[in-house]
Amino acid sequence: MKILDLQNEFRELVAQLRHEIEAASAMGQYDVHKVSENLMCGLLRELCGWPALRNLNTEQANFPGIDLADDTHRVAIQVTATADIGKVKYTLEQFVGHDLHKRYDRLIVYVLTTKQASYSQSAIDSACAGKHQFSTSTDVWDYKELCSKAADAQPQKLQAVLNHLKAYLRGVPVGLAGEDIDPPLVPPETLTANLVELYFPSAMYIARLNVDLVERHGKRKSGLWRKTIREFNQENESAVPSAYVIHSGNLVTFFDLSSRNNPFKHLIEPGTTEEHRPVDYWCIDEDHERVFKSLLRFSLQQRLFKERVRWENDSGEFVFLPSEDALDQREEVWQGEKKAKRTVFARRFNKKDPSKVFLQKHLSFAVDFLVFGDLWFMAITPSWFFSFGFDFKKSGYSHDSLSWIKRQENNQQVLNHFRFISAWLNTIDDEDLFSEKKLTDSFLTFGSALTLSGAPSLEESGWAALPSSSEEDSEKLQRMFGQ
Repeated sequence: MKILDLQNEFRELVAQLRHEIEAASAMGQYDVHKVSENLMCGLLRELCGWPALRNLNTEQANFPGIDLADDTHRVAIQVTATADIGKVKYTLEQFVGHDLHKRYDRLIVYVLTTKQASYSQSAIDSACAGKHQFSTSTDVWDYKELCSKAADAQPQKLQAVLNHLKAYLRGVPVGLAGEDIDPPLVPPETLTANLVELYFPSAMYIARLNVDLVERHGKRKSGLWRKTIREFNQENESAVPSAYVIHSGNLVTFFDLSSRNNPFKHLIEPGTTEEHRPVDYWCIDEDHERVFKSLLRFSLQQRLFKERVRWENDSGEFVFLPSEDALDQREEVWQGEKKAKRTVFARRFNKKDPSKVFLQKHLSFAVDFLVFGDLWFMAITPSWFFSFGFDFKKSGYSHDSLSWIKRQENNQQVLNHFRFISAWLNTIDDEDLFSEKKLTDSFLTFGSALTLSGAPSLEESGWAALPSSSEEDSEKLQRMFGQ
């Protein structure tokens, strides 16, 4: 019978979907989770008879607590590949914390892989705080609930569901067979994004600034808080790390402000410290996400300062300094396809008068912080910085020198700069891990560079060729890079 064929095909495709998601999760490839939101939206819309079901994340990035919703049937759905009770509790906390229980009568947690055999109902009830009724036996779904509903679906409905599944799993429009699609003549290539996964502590701390400090700040602009604190510290002959931000009269940091030895104790009111999960803070609104990004940047500034990499506020980039101010060159060993050395600082002298410095060239990079779901990444943009003097002030010729370099470098060279910076960040992580004197305030650690496979192969030589170098350019290149 035709209906049995449809049911069998549905079962096979759902099993394929589950296995692909499990494999992607094991490989750390989480893009499939985001795609699955739209896939599940169409499946549940057809199988459950919720025609108004929509993906909320297409309307508002990182919609709190839920991914899909049908306002007509007052049902909300969280789609996740995490099956443990912690994820269910967190979803419910976000759901009731943002008053979504007032808009939706039912919340379903759909597990893309396989849900647990059982969940603690008492723990769930505690997370609901008496505001919502959630049953662990009927409101946590996985592929088994889909198969049960498919078994009762009418043939026309089931065929529509299959068409939707095929469109996502095969990646081609419904109706095209595999043999209708010609394979590419050139094998696909792997792209390297300029993104490095970023990790930080599971707790952050917030405390009220003390009265004396607030009075001293007075009516200064909020952006001048660090100046006020610097003046306050100078008067009190004290210093604090740079890994903090001030927001709405509060000091926000990864340092444990409840500790008696915390470096900010003279700046905060006793007994006002609160501990929060970072995700609960940055998800409040765009303003709090901006503040959290500032905390990441100041934490990175503190982290790299110990490695002789200085933050240049005017240009908004991190700059490699020599290991010691008097040294004329700094090289770093890094592991790419093979072990190599990279010059990150060089002091070049005037040919006619070797006592005079011709230029000081530093490798540098700008960063931005991006969040995708619960994952944070640091976007790295390599560049160059030119300075003069032993305090490494920005050279007045920096713009011209940088513009010239940008015209000379191709994509592969810029990629190599990024690969070095990414590998170097991992190296300093390893040095901290195995050091006898571990840094207690190195809050940030760094993952690998994000790669994307399956991209069409493009030959760059035809459209991204470098300009031909003149004799003057060749001499300038040799002077700047020692080649």
